[in-house]
Amino acid sequence: MHEMQIRKYLYAFLLGLWIFPAHSLAVPKVERHPLACDDVFPCPPEIRRRVDFWIKVFRSWETEQIVFHDTLRPQRVYSVKTTDSRCSRKRPGRDVTREKRRIRWNLQQIAAKLEGGGKKWTREQKELLTLFPDRDPKEVRRASKNIRCQQGNRDRFEDALRRYGRYRDHVVRVLRDHGLSEDIQYLPFVESAYNPRAYSPAGAAGMWQIMPRTARTLGLQLNATIDERFDPEAATWGAARYLSNATKKLRSVAEEKTGGSVTTSQINPFVITSYNYGVTGMRRAIRKFGPDYVTVLRKYKSSTFRTAVRNFYASFLAARHVAKNAKKYFGDFNSDGVMRYTLVSLKHPTSVKRVTKVFRISDKKLKQMNPALTRYVWRGWRLIPEGYALRLPYRADGWTKKIAKLERLPPEQPQLSGRKYVVQRGDTACAIADAFNVRCRDLIQVNGLGRRALIRVGQKLDIPGKPRRPAKMVVAKAPAATEVNNARINTTVDKGKQRSATSDRPPAKESADAVKTAGTPVKTEQTVITVAPAVASIPAATGKLVEPLIQALELKVVIRQHNGKKLSSVRVEPEETLGHYADWLGIGFTSKLRKLNHIKPGTQIRVGRWVNLPIKSMDMKEAFEKKREDYHRTLVDEFRQYYEIVGLDAHKVRKGDSLWRIAQEYELPYWLLTRYNSDNLSPNIGERIVVPSVKAKKPQKEPPLAQAS
Repeated sequence: MHEMQIRKYLYAFLLGLWIFPAHSLAVPKVERHPLACDDVFPCPPEIRRRVDFWIKVFRSWETEQIVFHDTLRPQRVYSVKTTDSRCSRKRPGRDVTREKRRIRWNLQQIAAKLEGGGKKWTREQKELLTLFPDRDPKEVRRASKNIRCQQGNRDRFEDALRRYGRYRDHVVRVLRDHGLSEDIQYLPFVESAYNPRAYSPAGAAGMWQIMPRTARTLGLQLNATIDERFDPEAATWGAARYLSNATKKLRSVAEEKTGGSVTTSQINPFVITSYNYGVTGMRRAIRKFGPDYVTVLRKYKSSTFRTAVRNFYASFLAARHVAKNAKKYFGDFNSDGVMRYTLVSLKHPTSVKRVTKVFRISDKKLKQMNPALTRYVWRGWRLIPEGYALRLPYRADGWTKKIAKLERLPPEQPQLSGRKYVVQRGDTACAIADAFNVRCRDLIQVNGLGRRALIRVGQKLDIPGKPRRPAKMVVAKAPAATEVNNARINTTVDKGKQRSATSDRPPAKESADAVKTAGTPVKTEQTVITVAPAVASIPAATGKLVEPLIQALELKVVIRQHNGKKLSSVRVEPEETLGHYADWLGIGFTSKLRKLNHIKPGTQIRVGRWVNLPIKSMDMKEAFEKKREDYHRTLVDEFRQYYEIVGLDAHKVRKGDSLWRIAQEYELPYWLLTRYNSDNLSPNIGERIVVPSVKAKKPQKEPPLAQAS
């Protein structure tokens, strides 16, 4: 028996050497830092070591370094590994998984030896044991189950410091105007590394990482033309509104809980944490434990109150410390100067092409100065809207003569030329594109038709304006910005002159569906179209993986009968609010909608419920539908610009799970998860739902800094 045990231990030792190769034995140390805390943003002793850890992350470890540490005691660092593997909570890279196993195995061996009085320790186990001065085997076993990884951020932070110089003055000015502490200027270091183009896999965008649903409540535009989350100045105003409102709400609930006044130092940790976790969650925590931040960290339990949230305030304090001591940690570095510009308020909708021509500036420079404009504008599919405050390079004369020239030019239409086509029975997307002499893929993309380019009778399609090749049809020009209401897209066979739309074929890697149409020409008052038979390819994107993502939603207003009355209604989709409906209807406020639907102020509408709309005309209905379609198309389009679907995983639903919570767990947009599980929006325990696996198309230099694993 004794011989068998020796063999067993020898085998385990040799296996460990084979699976877990030699590793640097020196356990990384997290130094203590002299934190300059105050009554505005306090540093309780209980979280100081957390702050020390995040300071180390920001000033010492580079992005190619992965730090392995204890989840509950981040300052307990086991190892630092240089690798290109991902540090992801749900989908870690191979090197990350292997290193976690190695550390876990060693910790379990340490616990066993402490319990059994073992005397033979490896050098690495002796190093790890120094992290547990109490030599408590239970503590070591607990630690073996709570190993977390964190990517270093020194190079990102240094890049952020350069950009910070460009935006600092504006951010500080806005914070002052809202009565907020100037130190909140360090929050974007944590959120986006001061990158105005940052976009997270969960759908948060811009320097302040604002979610789509939140944008509207903060007064930010988000549509097919403008997304002000990417505008650092507009987004700063929005973030300040959020923080100001959060301060009032959390102070109110704290005073209600304590029965008296509360100090700024009590409230501010909750305000900062709410920026990551939400005001509602922080209100629940205060109602339960009072305005005691340390008690909340220690005792508050929630499936969504995870490591990243618990570390958020500490990481903010760390970013503040590092930024204030930047020269000490980074030496001399070049900081971007403040961007100087001239604002031009457009009196008419204008194309990018016209602006670059009149003012003689490159579209690249224009794009850099106006990040809120979407790619629909840069591609010419939408005009820069009337009233938009366009930024141009600064000139002492304010571009007066050029502005006057711009205003004298005749009204302009986008490349769509204002043309719309109403789908008739028998039409196909590519036949319509062929008739108007445009690329089929452009028509599909502009109208968000999805992989199969499904269209329905009565649907209005925007027609892209750039011709694919010389037209082989006779078209009587319709007036600009009119609809081709009665025209049919038909085909006639002209022997020997059959055309194939080879220029519409997607790359060889993409699959395609062929479409043929046949018929006779129809003459109308507006248009006469004669088209030969066409074989056109419908882009298949990346196949079945993305089909739910690009499939068009049914967003039309439904006419329903209720108590003998006709009601115009819509079913609520993710990222929609009553405020959105009010905007799309042009009624300004939500009071009319709340009264019509018996919804109390402050009550959120849930996804899937029906909401009645005060629609009085067909024009009002069509305008609402158009704006709604544009909004959802923009959400998908922006996500696809940054990320791609690379696989599909299955998640077994546990107690307390919902699609919203699962989306948070996997750091994905809620709307994305609903598209892949449209037939099961309320799954039961034990059921499996589909979770798309996403990958950044181009590695962002400045993704959000606080990562969970």
